[in-house]
This record gives sequence, C-alpha cells and structure tokens, in this order.
Amino acid sequence: MSILSQLFWRIAHLFGLLKNQKLTNDQRIIQLMEAFQADEYGHEANLQTADLGYGFIHYGLIRQIKPKTVLCIGSRFGYIPAVLAQACYDNGFGQVYFVDAGLGETDAAAYTGKAYWRTPQGMAIFEKFGLGKFITLFVTTTKKFATLYPNLAFDYIYVDGDHSYKGATFDYKTFWPRLSQGGLMVFHDISIKEPMPEGEYGVYQVFAAARKKAGALVFPFLGSGLGILQKTKK
Repeated sequence: MSILSQLFWRIAHLFGLLKNQKLTNDQRIIQLMEAFQADEYGHEANLQTADLGYGFIHYGLIRQIKPKTVLCIGSRFGYIPAVLAQACYDNGFGQVYFVDAGLGETDAAAYTGKAYWRTPQGMAIFEKFGLGKFITLFVTTTKKFATLYPNLAFDYIYVDGDHSYKGATFDYKTFWPRLSQGGLMVFHDISIKEPMPEGEYGVYQVFAAARKKAGALVFPFLGSGLGILQKTKK
C-alpha cells in the first residue's frame, strides 16, 4: 500500500468517513425484501438486519457459477425470483424464467399462493424494481411451460411450486434432464414432513431419493429447509 493510500485510510478512519464498511448494501436489501414481501421465517431471513437468509445462498451461487439461464418455479410474492434476478443483474448477464401458476387461496394445490401474479401489481413489480431485463414471468403451470418451451435448458433451477409428492416429482423429472452439466437444482421446504393446512408436503421425499444420484448439500431448518443438488458427469 502506498504512503498516500495509508494516509487516506488513516484520515478517513479519524474523521469517521468509513462508518459503514459492510460488504453488502443494506438499503438495497431492505428495499428488495419489502418490495417482494420476503417470507422471513420460511427463508431464515430478517428484514430489520438486512439479512437475506437463504437469499444469500442463492445470490452467492448465482454470482459464482454465473448461469446464463435460470429457472425459478413458484414464489408467493417474488422474493427468491427477485434475488436471482438481482444476482444476474450484478453479474451483468443471465435470464431468470420465473414460472408460477398464479393460484390463490381458493385453488387446489396453491400452497399458500395468493394469486398475486395475476394482478397488475404482480405483473409489473420486477420492471418497477429495475430487474425487468433479467427476469421474465410466466403465469402458467410447469407442465404447460415445459411443453411450450421444449428446447430450453438451464444452469440453475429453483423448485418451490407444487409441494405435493406428485408435483415435486413432476418438476424434478421434467427439468433435471434440462439442467446443464455442473448445474444446480435447489429445493425449498425439504424439512417439512408433516401435512400442513395447505396440503401434504412431499418435497423431502423427492429430494431424499434424488440426492442418492447426485452431489448434495443440505441446510436443514424445521420451518422449511434448503437442499442443493449438483448435476455431475456419470
């Protein structure tokens, strides 16, 4: 470090010019969490301390592997899709394909969905937050999406849609073959094993079987849990 650099840091420290030396931008994080109504409990996040919780894991992975294509299945108000899109934004490239059926509380298999993505506010929120270039919303089922875009492949896939065993199995079997070598498939709610008011949870069963065939990393948490699979060469 040069003498001038040393002098600058000493003066800055003396006059309190470096009060906030955190690596992260707390203001941006809080804005994102508020705009997309982050589920603090389900993602072990904390709005007051600008803690993205699981969001930091997704963000870090996207920044590290630098995917060109990301598939995000399901989100109540867009918290994780927004984190994925923000990571692509910060990378300077990448596209998030966000697929949500847009189901609400009166629909079967909604799994706490609020039909938010069928509202004008939901359809405009990513553009309004400055992430529109890096994410595209598809209000449809994963079955229809897979049929409409049979040639799309992905480097990173997040599964948080139909949490039933049947639904999670479909998403896994449909999109795992479309995951690139070295790519990651991430499952939310792998720790929930008991039936909930919104329905049965079978994601843990799907993940338990899938991890036997791929490299896996698990973040257990009674209220949700996160499981990561990496597709490696046979």
